Amino acid sequence: MILMTPVSFSNAASPALARLSYRVPQFFSVDGYAYQVENSYLLFKARRMREKSIITTAEHIKEFLQWRISNRLDIEDVSEDDFEYFIDALCTYKSDKGQELAWNTVNSRVGGAHRFLIWCKTKGINSNLNLECSSKLHDEVYPRFKVKKHPMRKLSEPTKFLIMEDAIKFVRALGEMSASSARNKERNLLMAKLMLQCGVRVSEATNFPVCDLPDINHNGDSTPARIIGKGGKARFILIPNGLLSDLWAYNDVSRECILDNVSRIKSDFEYRNLFISERAKSISINWVEKIFHRVGRIIGLEVVPHILRHTFGSYHYLLNKDLTFLSQLMGHESERTTEKYYIHIAKLIAYSGEYEELQRKLDAECREI
Repeated sequence: MILMTPVSFSNAASPALARLSYRVPQFFSVDGYAYQVENSYLLFKARRMREKSIITTAEHIKEFLQWRISNRLDIEDVSEDDFEYFIDALCTYKSDKGQELAWNTVNSRVGGAHRFLIWCKTKGINSNLNLECSSKLHDEVYPRFKVKKHPMRKLSEPTKFLIMEDAIKFVRALGEMSASSARNKERNLLMAKLMLQCGVRVSEATNFPVCDLPDINHNGDSTPARIIGKGGKARFILIPNGLLSDLWAYNDVSRECILDNVSRIKSDFEYRNLFISERAKSISINWVEKIFHRVGRIIGLEVVPHILRHTFGSYHYLLNKDLTFLSQLMGHESERTTEKYYIHIAKLIAYSGEYEELQRKLDAECREI
């Protein structure tokens, strides 16, 4: 629990603080611990704000502080990903009575937290932060807020597919533009390849357990692997051996480095997912949707994660013509579902060749990215 207490600074050594005509809100834990960074920020703002404005600012900072403490995050370690999780938490918040936050409330709290984190960066408290400028913040948050409140609006449009050349173009761009660090670029690229080359859902890719990563089967071009789909139902997929080799390399090097860093903080730490953030947290679907949208917008394509799954299914049926096998790979309970989504789409694609040739070509082009 966090206590917000008005404190008088009339006897402060700083003349600017001593001249304040009102008490400045300060944060303390129930055992008397003072949250120094947040308190310093409020004192900094108090020199320039009226009492009513500083109280509003304090309320915004308190919301972010409560979220940070509940997630056991030190202010020095807050990342861009963490700020995105905070935004998602505000967009999906419901009170005990089922009441949701209004847009103006979400916008104000996000803006208040954003200004606080920018101040932390300028003071050298968290030099690793790389947040967008305030002018872009509204344009990024408002569409997410609308989707969170009205999820059916997003699903009302039919899911599209990509011509294979565009799919390859997007995956290549994702590996080059989706993150600042090479390790995160590698992670994002492999998630996209798994969706495009194996037809998995975005939730199945982000939650893929490392224990289900199979050893490479050198007797063929692909290796069967288990995956847990909707409703906790298991099915098999085929992972091209080239992609599987890259997944093992990511697991053995990049992922292991992350876990080693985290284990220095928490000796009993253990994580099950193959794809993880720099703080060894799970990758959220909303975060994947956001980077897909950003990269797609840069290269002139409208892309959501499910497009890669539909692209795989459409080309699979076009070249293989095996509805039963495709239904099993996609995890559909009925072949009618597979037929509904992919037969009519496949007729729209002008492509020739054998399914095995497609797999080899796709694997070869993805290997070059």
